[in-house]
Amino acid sequence: MKTTFTLLIALFLSLVSFAIPLQSKLGITVVGNKNIEIMVGNSKYQSEDNSTVISNLQPGHHTIKIYSLKKNQRRNVWGNNRNNTQLIYQSTVYIRAGYFVDIIINRFGKALVDERAFQENGRNDYWEDDPSSDNHNRSDDRNDYNRKPVNESSFVSIVQTLRREYSETSRLVLAKQIIGRNYFATEQVKQMIQLFAFESNKLEIAKYAYGNTSDQRNYFVVYDVLSYSSSKEELAEYIRTYR
Repeated sequence: MKTTFTLLIALFLSLVSFAIPLQSKLGITVVGNKNIEIMVGNSKYQSEDNSTVISNLQPGHHTIKIYSLKKNQRRNVWGNNRNNTQLIYQSTVYIRAGYFVDIIINRFGKALVDERAFQENGRNDYWEDDPSSDNHNRSDDRNDYNRKPVNESSFVSIVQTLRREYSETSRLVLAKQIIGRNYFATEQVKQMIQLFAFESNKLEIAKYAYGNTSDQRNYFVVYDVLSYSSSKEELAEYIRTYR
């Protein structure tokens, strides 16, 4: 009797687990210095750095509204009164089960939308910690075969988005946010580095992108876009001691 009861419990738990759909994630980044408030459906989200990741999202259609606080207005002016805010983006996005959807909105209100399935081991292709952290590309337990670079169409959109940034500083911040959430081929990294004029920024991107490069054995091609021997030596030392 006890054995039968145990088997029934195990069967019930198994059926429940099959009934629960895979959760999804949504990342939103707004370029610029605006103070923003985000609404996904009826839920409100705030972001201090204009970037947020929403976990455990139910699959399906989600309405997204992003508001910018008007000049000289403080945050947290929610409620029925929207006189202090300006709607800068609105769209309905379909998010598939087990997918991470990443939305980057440039300063002109145009959105770059990319999606990627979670990895087979249950973890996703995007970093759980702050992509601006210096520790984002330290060792982890992910396998190289899961490091699939963004497709060519998405990469073209990424390059166009970066080129529209007038300030090289803001371009650097945006590039690191994008790199932190995706994998790239070495040639793609090389092209992104070429979007920067200052050697220090080129070197920073070269270091930052190494951990998110799908074919690290080909990373030697990146050295070609660095102008100074000292930069190449610093990158080589970084790669040599990379963990």
